[in-house]
Amino acid sequence: MATKIIAFINFKGGVGKTSNVVNLGACLAKHYNKKTLIIDIDAQCNSTFWLLKRKHLSSIIDDPSKTVFQVFDDGLTGTDNFDFDSSVVRGVPVSDSGYPLISNLDILPASIDLLGIEDRLAEHHVYTCLYDVLKPQIKEYDYVLIDCPPNIYGISKNALYFADYYVVPYLPDYLSLSGFRLFSKLVSNFQNQINAKRNKKLSPRICAVIINRYKKVGNVFEHSINELKLEMRTLKTQKLIHTCADILTPFIRDCVKVAESSNMHQPVTLYSEKSIGAYDYFMLTDAFISHIEEII
Repeated sequence: MATKIIAFINFKGGVGKTSNVVNLGACLAKHYNKKTLIIDIDAQCNSTFWLLKRKHLSSIIDDPSKTVFQVFDDGLTGTDNFDFDSSVVRGVPVSDSGYPLISNLDILPASIDLLGIEDRLAEHHVYTCLYDVLKPQIKEYDYVLIDCPPNIYGISKNALYFADYYVVPYLPDYLSLSGFRLFSKLVSNFQNQINAKRNKKLSPRICAVIINRYKKVGNVFEHSINELKLEMRTLKTQKLIHTCADILTPFIRDCVKVAESSNMHQPVTLYSEKSIGAYDYFMLTDAFISHIEEII
């Protein structure tokens, strides 16, 4: 079966994007035996810091050529310096004794040096770096999950060009609803550019929404989710999101163990296997696989 490339993107920060990528990726690899690659393209390096410990982080800080930074630098300069095998960290997280804790989970780390890439991409309007450099390299994987920056600038647009579909991490409130509507329009506009460049018509790629930090308090969250469902119906008729786009369940409940797990450089399924966070992500992964494999 072909590799499925999914970008997790929202131009709002703090919506659970990195948590979704890390914990879904871990469940795909650990519980469903899916060979999974996480690509961190955010200069904040959150997925990288979550899954890697000091030994790997030190080498990345000292040598950004071993990160996704080099993919973009090669794409912009026409060089061929990126080496996939020496840059991907395999079997993450790694135990203190040095052996992989989830053998099927790999990560291509980010670097803070990505901050300097945005201006260069904007100047040259290059959106194919990830596609050109990584597409031939990822055939061994069942899933590639891309942790995008909280914007739709040049680096994120490279992910939109590369990915098969987009998943939107979402907090159920009014501001998020307004942002989702605008985000869908911006993504649709960029996809029209992609279609023109590839000379083919692709269906809208926003295919799923993941609700994060859900709390069953009164009816505030339920009301916000119902409004989102109505909005998604409208966006489907406007052909701004995929006709099969859906809100995946279960919702990810607010869970302190998920936050704590990042400090321990582990996904929650390893850090606290019996927590509600681990349970929610395990169940969500089943829904995620079914949904993605149905529409692709």
